[in-house]
Amino acid sequence: MNKIIFVLFFITSFNALSAGTSSNKTDEVDNSNQINILYQRAENYIANKDFKKSIKVLKGLTKREDLSGFRADIYNLLGYSYRKIDKPNLDKSFAAYMMALEINPNHIGAHEYLGELYLTLGKKEKAIEMLNRLKILIGVQADEYIDLKEAIENYS
Repeated sequence: MNKIIFVLFFITSFNALSAGTSSNKTDEVDNSNQINILYQRAENYIANKDFKKSIKVLKGLTKREDLSGFRADIYNLLGYSYRKIDKPNLDKSFAAYMMALEINPNHIGAHEYLGELYLTLGKKEKAIEMLNRLKILIGVQADEYIDLKEAIENYS
């Protein structure tokens, strides 16, 4: 009887240990898919001009540790959403763009949107600095450069 109990205990222990030591590659794939889904959801909210919902999703994403290459993009969209919401929070927008640029100093979208924010704040010279940075990073034919250049030209 003791042998049966020991064998059952051994089998149960072995199964529990093997479950705990299995590869986390499936978890990583699941997490990556989840991040992609949430990021896409935030983009869809932005496309539908539902910035409150995009902020909620993006703020949730910023708390995750498994964002790898998405972190700068998330902060960039968060800054955009704060800037475009009915009652813009320009301080939070600025902080989000700066975080995106801290994570990725060459983030194209953050340079463009920060330039637009500078125009909103009446800092045309700072916007021109962002335009010059875009010129170096992507050239004068890129959409982001052209969009910011037009915004600066239309700034009164």
